[in-house]
Amino acid sequence: MAKAMVYTFLAIAFIIFFLSPSKRHDHHRMCLNRRLAHKVSFDPLVSRIERSTDDKGLSKNITYVPEVDDAQEYFQDDGVLNTTLRLMILFPLLDNAPKDGYISAKELEAWISQQTIDRLSYGTYKAMFWHDKDGNGAISFSEYLPQFSPKDIEKYSMAHGDAGWWMEQFKNADVDSSGNLDFNECKE
Repeated sequence: MAKAMVYTFLAIAFIIFFLSPSKRHDHHRMCLNRRLAHKVSFDPLVSRIERSTDDKGLSKNITYVPEVDDAQEYFQDDGVLNTTLRLMILFPLLDNAPKDGYISAKELEAWISQQTIDRLSYGTYKAMFWHDKDGNGAISFSEYLPQFSPKDIEKYSMAHGDAGWWMEQFKNADVDSSGNLDFNECKE
């Protein structure tokens, strides 16, 4: 009789354990790109705010930046972005071929592609600004990887991560064989 009670109790505990709602972690709220581990914004206004905070060295948690002039009207009194208003603004921008009141997969794909290109161009601009020490609008190998001395480059070791390997990657990216990477070569 005691064994039956123990088995019944364990069965009920087991059923309650599996049927009880589990506390879900709010991973979806972090908006992290699974592969790259950084936020990807869908809204160009949010991208401009992120760029402005990044350029000014401000906190990543800031919601309003005064330098983005037209952003004020899209924020609520508590400083949170009014997503309903932003969606009302963004929807006509996405629904453009044809303007039928629906966003097709092609329209969404075109929008996301354009946002990706804009993000890539901005990242390339930042890299160019950071690495271009002489201000000529192009990056030389020594500007891009200053940790390699001329002696390291002369060894031309092709082991992964050595100066020769990086030099080969640099030459592959240098499409016009000028010895420097311009904006488009860096972007590609």
